[in-house]
Amino acid sequence: MYTYPVRPTGTAQDLMHIVTSAGERALAREETALPHKSPLMRSLLETPCNLGGRLLRTLFDLLPADLVLSLHDAVHRRLAGGRIYPFDAESPALARVAAEAGTLEVETGAAPALLALVSHPPVLGELGHLNFELVRHAIRAQRAVRGRPCRPRLVAAVDPFALDTVGMAAEGVYAGLVGLYHLGLDRLAFTRGRGSALIVGETAWPRLAWRLDRRLRAGGEVVMALAGGAPATARMLYTAREWIAARRRESPLRGRPAEVLRRLRTEEGFRRFEAEGLLGPGLRRSAWRMLEGWAMYAASLEPSSAEAGSLGPDSREVFASCLEVLGLAPEQRARAWAALEEEWPRETPWRRRLFRHLAARVLARGRPLLFLPVAHRWGERPGVAVGEAWSWRALAGGRIVGRVLGEAPRGWSGTPDEFAAAFGRANYR
Repeated sequence: MYTYPVRPTGTAQDLMHIVTSAGERALAREETALPHKSPLMRSLLETPCNLGGRLLRTLFDLLPADLVLSLHDAVHRRLAGGRIYPFDAESPALARVAAEAGTLEVETGAAPALLALVSHPPVLGELGHLNFELVRHAIRAQRAVRGRPCRPRLVAAVDPFALDTVGMAAEGVYAGLVGLYHLGLDRLAFTRGRGSALIVGETAWPRLAWRLDRRLRAGGEVVMALAGGAPATARMLYTAREWIAARRRESPLRGRPAEVLRRLRTEEGFRRFEAEGLLGPGLRRSAWRMLEGWAMYAASLEPSSAEAGSLGPDSREVFASCLEVLGLAPEQRARAWAALEEEWPRETPWRRRLFRHLAARVLARGRPLLFLPVAHRWGERPGVAVGEAWSWRALAGGRIVGRVLGEAPRGWSGTPDEFAAAFGRANYR
């Protein structure tokens, strides 16, 4: 059975352990063969390959920006296996984004940061090639909007779970090059070897928020998958956790974590989850992380729940127990279930926490933003569509002031949570 180099750390990283364990079970169930990476191979190759990638990163920093973009374009075309789709740099939608960028600079005195948010099809199978085409189109769209050389940075996972389909040498070089030139994210950073950590430690997950903030506050260009991962990963890491977090804020026990933990340990299903040992001792003292972990674990055990987006009976029972443990009233539970029934089937979760963060750390500090949706089409005619952008001009009284572009642009105002749901419904499935 294929296994990932993961162990409990007692930090929030252990929640990723639930995801990797689900991945291991899926690989065994589907009899998927991945490149062999023994501990010995990792100890011998990872650090020197990381170093090679870091040296390539230095070269990329020195090359002209348009040449780097051309190299990215060529690489993504190759990775897509020739299944590429035309990109229209002269599209009216992109012209409207460029015009809005100029308007925002005049209105606010600062050029807007540009964030292209792409959808995330499954990594394997018929739609896998679209992941590369989405990024390629997003990078070219940002260059077209800017109308000048620029250096879009990708938020890209560089951990062994994300790179399990490539060999050890390619994984190491990718982590060094993409992780450092772009905004690499190592979700398993605390289990990385010491030598490797010295070279690519900047990619550790606790540092991503700071690196992203710095790039956007400087008015730069960023490409990221809004879902944060393939559909199964997104549902566990974001939909389940953010749903639990929202219920926690509504709970009469939100200021009594010890009581919540006591209630959790009266649940037989929770005691079985705790006995699995997926979460380290430090995390087991946190009622809120344990509650999130239990919900994630329940969804991971039913392929229909995490992978297909249809909550199975066992998952529903655990989610209902979470509401019971939190002491929510019947009307609160009804609203909670309604919210979950809408978001859980989606491949792209709302990501409310992300947009709250961007409003507080970027917009509130005077940097307007332009959000460019780039989503895949499926069915008989798969492809890539660059949608109409949404802009953020200002933050006033906790509410965002901005516009929705299009042939008939309109003003928009609302909270970051309201933006997350409205933007998601309009652009992703």
